[in-house]
Amino acid sequence: MRPQNYFEFVTKLMLWIGLSFEMPLIAFGLAKMGVVTAGQLLAGWRYALVRISVLAATITPTVDPVNMGLVMLPLLGLYVFSIILARTARRK
Repeated sequence: MRPQNYFEFVTKLMLWIGLSFEMPLIAFGLAKMGVVTAGQLLAGWRYALVRISVLAATITPTVDPVNMGLVMLPLLGLYVFSIILARTARRK
């Protein structure tokens, strides 16, 4: 593997994981504006699970399910945290 390929790979991996860690802030902002509610996020957890699985499979550099799970678990945790933040955004 050439160093250029390695740096390109690491940069892309950091970019996508970094963007995915912004999900709670985006959900908070959308909930504050009234676009989404915590109930909508909670009701759509099945769709979110499928989308997170696809995103984790896309981000993961290898094809084994262990690495996909290592990426998927934090993303699921962030989704739950997004629901909590959306609930606190709508409280008065």
